[in-house]
Amino acid sequence: MSTLALLVVLLWGVVGLAVVFGLGFLVFRRPRLKGPVMVSLTAATVLVALLAWVTQAGALSDGAGLGGPVAPTVRTGR
Repeated sequence: MSTLALLVVLLWGVVGLAVVFGLGFLVFRRPRLKGPVMVSLTAATVLVALLAWVTQAGALSDGAGLGGPVAPTVRTGR
């Protein structure tokens, strides 16, 4: 997985955690909404599943999938 892809995954993780904590805080501040812990845990579970899927897809695209890596061709202009 490239450095750029890892950076994107890291940023998704930071933004996702901010959303999860914000959602938990919002539900905690409004007692009429039920289950603040359950809502936060559900959001965290979805975030972890998404990040696992993205990182697995990125690892497979680095040549571990079918066919293996492809060597680049160089055109010399002759």
